[in-house]
Amino acid sequence: MILPNFGRDSSPQRIRRFAEAAEQLGLDSVWTTEHIVVGPAGNDPYGSVYGSLVTLGWIAGWTERVGLDTSIALVPLHNPFHLAKQAATLQELSAGRFTLGVGVGWHRDEYEFMGVEFEGRGRRADEASRLMRAAEQKGPVRAPLLVIPGRDRRAAPDPAAADLGRWQLAASDPASARTRRRLAPIPRLRPRTRTQRQGTTPTCARFRA
Repeated sequence: MILPNFGRDSSPQRIRRFAEAAEQLGLDSVWTTEHIVVGPAGNDPYGSVYGSLVTLGWIAGWTERVGLDTSIALVPLHNPFHLAKQAATLQELSAGRFTLGVGVGWHRDEYEFMGVEFEGRGRRADEASRLMRAAEQKGPVRAPLLVIPGRDRRAAPDPAAADLGRWQLAASDPASARTRRRLAPIPRLRPRTRTQRQGTTPTCARFRA
């Protein structure tokens, strides 16, 4: 179920009603949408968006069963180590219910406002995805687009231990599709279609880029 964490009618009360219904009805998962700052082309409906991971963390505190997903996180707009920390933390605090959906987005204005080049966002997503998995590894990481010191790192809770291999990758445009093809060989990375967990009702939802 796509949660109403965006749009003019979004509110904490409305998000909670949807999430509680999903929990009570036995739906597989609830998904949040991410946009950070948008221009005129994205204002309706993304001019008002509650933070995706923060919203899921809030929901994790008063649900017990329903899966918690990002429809996508806009990976090139995040520091990869910071995103890995947030995702691994949410995975542990939710007792393993979190799935990180990743993508590169479509809204050029959003990239310009964030000071990130729109072109090349697929390559940055590739690199960020590998860096997120390497947060706890020793030694240097090959990161042509980002300068990463070669010293040993600590980043517990470890993103690898938190099973962030359960990431889902959305492909909504050519850049996203290229990223999906390039990352396909990475173990446990799979398309955005979610596998229904045993004993749950299929989620009625559609992906929003």
